[in-house]
Parts: sequence; structure tokens; C-alpha cells
Amino acid sequence: MILAHRWFSAAVVVTLALGIGLNTMVFTLVNAVLFKPVGVAGGARLVTVNCRNLAHGRESMRMSLPDLRDYRAQATRLERLEGATDEPGVLSERGNPAQAFHLEQTTAGLFDMLQVRPVLGRGFLPSDDQSGAAPVLLLSYGVWKDRYGSSPDVIGRAVHVNEKPATIVGVMPKGFRFPANTDLWMPLLPTAELEKRDNRSLQVFAMLKPGVKMAQADEELNAVAKRLAAQYPTTNKDLSVLVETFHQHYNGGDIRVIFLLMLSAVGFVLLIACANVANMMLSRAVGRQREMSIRTALGASRWRVVRQLLIESVLLSVLGGLLGLSLAAAGTHWFDLNTASVRPYWILFQMDYGVFGYFSALCILSGLLFGIVPALRSSRPNLNEVLKDGARSVGNRGGGKLSGTLVVLQFALTLVLLTGAGIFVHSLLLHLDANRFLPADQLMTGSIGFPADRYKDTDARQRFFDQLLPRVAAIPGVRHVALTSSLPGNGSADRGIELDGEKTAVQTNRAQVAMVVQSPGTFAALNLPLLLGRDFNEIDGTQNHRAAIVTRRCAEHFWPRQNAVGKRFRLYDDNKPGDWITVVGVSADMEQDLSTSNPNPLLFVPYRQEGWDSMALLVQANADPSSTVRRVVQGLDAELPLREVSMLSAELDRQLWFLHVFTTLFLGFAGIGMLMASVGLYAVIAHATGRRTQEIGVRIALGANARDILLLVMRGGVWQIGIGLVLGLGAAIPAVRLVAGLPLGVPGMDPAVIAVVSLVLTAVGMFACWLPARRAASLDPVKAIRYE
Repeated sequence: MILAHRWFSAAVVVTLALGIGLNTMVFTLVNAVLFKPVGVAGGARLVTVNCRNLAHGRESMRMSLPDLRDYRAQATRLERLEGATDEPGVLSERGNPAQAFHLEQTTAGLFDMLQVRPVLGRGFLPSDDQSGAAPVLLLSYGVWKDRYGSSPDVIGRAVHVNEKPATIVGVMPKGFRFPANTDLWMPLLPTAELEKRDNRSLQVFAMLKPGVKMAQADEELNAVAKRLAAQYPTTNKDLSVLVETFHQHYNGGDIRVIFLLMLSAVGFVLLIACANVANMMLSRAVGRQREMSIRTALGASRWRVVRQLLIESVLLSVLGGLLGLSLAAAGTHWFDLNTASVRPYWILFQMDYGVFGYFSALCILSGLLFGIVPALRSSRPNLNEVLKDGARSVGNRGGGKLSGTLVVLQFALTLVLLTGAGIFVHSLLLHLDANRFLPADQLMTGSIGFPADRYKDTDARQRFFDQLLPRVAAIPGVRHVALTSSLPGNGSADRGIELDGEKTAVQTNRAQVAMVVQSPGTFAALNLPLLLGRDFNEIDGTQNHRAAIVTRRCAEHFWPRQNAVGKRFRLYDDNKPGDWITVVGVSADMEQDLSTSNPNPLLFVPYRQEGWDSMALLVQANADPSSTVRRVVQGLDAELPLREVSMLSAELDRQLWFLHVFTTLFLGFAGIGMLMASVGLYAVIAHATGRRTQEIGVRIALGANARDILLLVMRGGVWQIGIGLVLGLGAAIPAVRLVAGLPLGVPGMDPAVIAVVSLVLTAVGMFACWLPARRAASLDPVKAIRYE
């Protein structure tokens, strides 16, 4: 029967391929991010252990080294407990420039717990994390390959890590970067600071014993926490323990919501596909009434007829799924390429047995879902009417109502998808339009982080910059050199603010501002105009010369209809007031934090005033000067690398990668959904019109004009579109609020987006109704009356 109606079958298979393929693709992503165990031995039993103090509103915080020892000694349901703390690690040695990496200091048993062995050299020994032990270092495979050319002679080499000596003892396997894209590992050596019970700097990992549930381990560790709270009330009062799977800790919260939102979106696509195919099957059932009547008359039971039709439906679904599997593989590969630079190392977007199980269940359930109603309707034919000699296909109003209901469902779901795509597109356009003044293709950026033991204060760091900036400015082709604490669009520091003469005593009522620290010349480097006043000079920031430059929006917020230059305010850090600051200039507006749609007013302060230990270097030049700038930095301090070097345009692209990816995904989902919904509406209207051919012929013969026939045919489709839009809006509004609550920088409900989406969907739906209506209006009444 499938081959006998090959074009019908092909349409069903392609429709289902889109629905099942997209669902399989997204489930592959969700499985990798949320469910698939980390790729280490016993990864399904790997958990994280954190402290929490609900009395102070802290959901999760890390653990201290003394607490870790106590939990180790008293826990019986865990095989191992190991701790780690991360920090930047500068690797340097004679003859090799200093280079910044991600360093993890771990307890010595971490790799034994994970059953991971180095591919070269040795791992950590139990004695390596004891007090007084010689510092040793493990390299990731990538560092070994890129920095040392995969040389086996690296074992035993003496190097410096953060300016302290260490010896390389091993190289970890290719692809292993536990726990979060780590490059270097060193043993966690006890220090006086780490031995403080209130120094909670360790992320603790544990391995459940076989057969032990996570809830059981959580119960036991919380019992230990109560004993520690009684024993150490000063540091451990009100502390409890939170045990989570590895994915819950690293990929929980908003990340989990985002991926489940994607799965819901493609679920809508599959429902639209199933509704579309169900309508197609209902239409085909009308043409098969005579066949089913003959089968019934020859003794076929109702169950046998239903079974035959369901087998056909499931087989069509499987064929569609097999075609969709290639679509899923292509989509997964595309997502993998677009997230390669931002995802954690353990997330591998690959199909596994779980994905294939989901795919198989989806094929069967989809076949049953779209096939059950047409099968039940076809299994109860009216034998007297259908088997009459020359009888035409007999329909019923119930079938038409069901088809209309399915079309309404399709349009409602499509509106939700289109609204989601619309807010992502709108957000992306807003972000791309932000900061258009920046010469991003001409600005090189790189960060400098100072070691605290050699650069102890702002003056020491300022002296370094006083030497660095003139040397970089002297490089041929360089036009501007500046410093900033945060790149445009990359966030800021938030501070409480108190205006001169408007004291606010209550901390919770104090206004907040976004603060960026920068050097003189930053506005010129960024091409950000100064509207009033002046730029910072070399005196600003020194004692009795505290200064700030505010953006126009900030000035209008705090001093409306006034000249902000000369106004005074002071900032609060941890509820401690600073010195009074004088506004010396007003700049044009800049979007400093793209992750929120409602940022705080923005202001700038000079580096001498807020000397941070990490700053971003901005170099505007005709060509990429990164290699020369690296040499200049190394010439001033061989142990101080220039980190995260890139052009600002590349950095801005990285800030928006998620919007690009999710906009593309949701546009694809919505486009496919709209195509299927419009085709479904067209098919229903065309089928209903075909069944009314004689009636339309009679109406034309009696004087009905083309306009009357168009309105007659389109009326039912217009009602279905209208009801679908109303229901879709009811579901789209809470969906938009959910997405707007995520840290994606997506704005909330925008009436313009809703209006555009509704108009687009209405236009597509009306066109789908107009096509069969136009055909009906052009019928020859003589041929129509004779139509069988």
C-alpha cells in the first residue's frame, strides 16, 4: 500500500523526517549536556559535594580543607573524596616565553579516584600533597604538544609556575582536562591559609560506592555536617551539605533550562508534523472507505483493520525516522562546530545507545500518535452507504471538525515557535547594533594579570603601565593605546552610589551603578565621543583628585536636566564609603553589559584611583600588532605573559555566540513548523473544497461570482487561523517570560515582535487558504456538477 501511493507516502516520510530528525538532534545535545556520564571509569557514580548555608541565602559554596578531611574520615557510603581549587597558572622557564594556562591544584588521590593514568611519566603520589613536598606538575596533552612539541624529554624538566619552581613529572591523556578545561595540575600543598576552616576554596568530588544512591550519601554527609556544626560553631554553624551529580553542578540551573527549552521547541515541531500527517491520513481514509468496507464485509474484525492501518503508520514513521537520522547527524555536527570553543571538554555531542533508544521510541510513538485516530475512524465504515453501486466517498462532519482542530493546534504551536525565534532575532539585532562606533577590527586586546607578591599595590602596577604604554604606542602603525578593566559588552563592577547632598542611610535603598576602570586615552581608542568636559589626565585618581566620567544615560539618571560636570558622589564597596568623586566629563552611551536588558547606569574611573590587579590592554593599529606587543610585555617582565590575545571583533563574536546559535536553531524550528502548518491548512482546505465541487458548481450556475466562492472556501480556514493565533498567544506569553528570565540578554515581551510574528503567520495561512479557493472560484460549473 505504501508503494502503491508513493507520492503520498513520500510526503508523509519527508514530514516525519523533519520532526523526528530535529528531535533526535536536540536530544543528542541534551543527552551530552545533562545525562551522559563523564567519560571516566565509574562516571555515573561521580558526584560533587558542596556546602550551603540557607540561613544566609547561600545555595552552594565550596568546602575547606579541614572539613574535607573530616568528611573523609566519617563518610562510609563514598569510595573517595578529593578536592581541587582552580586559578590562573603562568608557566615559564629559561628559553621559553611565559604563558598563561588554567591551573588546578588537587589532592593527590584525584586521578586515582578517576582511574586516569598519565601517557608519559607518573601521576601524583600520596606524598606529593604533604607539607614540605617538592612541587611537581602534570601537563595536559595539548600543552605538551603545543609548548613542548610532544618531546619525551619534558619529564624531569624544571619550570616555574606562578614564579615558583616545580618539576614536570607527567603528561595526561589526550582530551583529558578534568574538571573544567584544565591545562596544568599541581598537588594541593597545605598552607596556613588553607588550614583555616572558614577558607572554603575547594571544589570537592566524590565517588559513590556501588549500589549507593545519591540521596543516601547526602543524608550521611549532612549528619556529619551537623556534628561539625556542633564541634565548630564559629565556622560551621548552620552549614549543611549538597550532593549533586557532576552534570547537575556544572550544567544545572539556567543551562539545564536552556537545553530543555530547546527540547520543548522541537517537541512542538514533532507535534506539528504528527498533526499534519494525521490530517493527511484522515484525507486518505476517505478514499479508502470502500476498501475498508469490503474488508469488513469479508469478515475482518475492527481490531484487525486498526492493526493493519497502525502497522502502515508505524512503518511510514520508521522510514521517516531513518531519513531524519541523517538530518540529526548533520545538525549535531553543525552545533558541535559552533560550540567547540566554549563547551567543557567532557561534553561530546555524539550519538550513543541512549540516543538510538530515544530515536526508536520516537519512531514508534509518532506512528501510533498520528495513526491511531485515522485508524479508528476507518475501522467503522458505513457498509450500506459505501458499498452501494456507484456511491461516492462518504464523509462525515466529525472528520472535518477533527481536521480543523488539528490545523488549529498546528498554528498555535507554530506561533509559539515563531515568537521564540522572533525574540531571539530581535535580541541579536539589538546586540549587533550596540556599540557600532567601536573600531573592533582595528583593536587588539589582551589581558595582563599581576602576581600579588611582586606587584603589591596600585603604585607598583602603575609604574609597569607607565613603561608599557609608551613603548606600545611607539610600535609602527599603532594609533592609540589604553587600558580598561572590562572590554565593551563584557560586564562591569557594580557599586552602590551616594550623591552629594542626598545621603541614603539604608544599604538596600542605595542606587547601583556599573563601574569600569580605565586609563587616559581609552575613549579615543574606543572611538567613544566625549560630549561634555574632558578625558582623564595623569593627575586624576591621585589623592584629592578623585575623578569620574559618566555616560549621558548615567548623567540623565542622576542629574536630570542639569550639567553633570562638577557634580560629586561617592561609591560604596561592601557598604564602606569611598572618597568623594568629582565628575569631569560626560561621554556618549555605551552598552557595557550585553547579558542583561536592564543594565545599571555606567561610569568610568581612572586606573590610579582603582588599581585593579588585572587589566585589558587596548591597541588600535592598522594591522594586528599582537606579536610585537607580546615581545614588549616580555621585555619588561619575562614572567608576565599577555593573556587572551585577540582582535576585539573576535571577542565580541564570542560574547554573542549563544545568540547566533540559538537564533539559527529557533528560526529553523519555526520555519519548518510554519511550512508544515501552512501545507496542512492548504491540504485540509483543498480536500474540503474537493468534496464540495458539485455544490460549488451549483452555486456558480445559480449566479455566485468569484468573490462569493473565495469567501465561502476561505471562511473556514480564516477561523482556524484566528483560533490558532489566540491559543498560540496564550502559550507564547509565558514562554517569552521564561526565556527573558535567563541570562541570555534576551528582552522580555515586545508587542512589536508579537505583532510581526502574528502578521507573518496570518499572511502565510491566508495564502495557503487562497490557493484552493482560487482554484474553486475558477471551476467550470458544467464540469463541476458532473464531478464524481
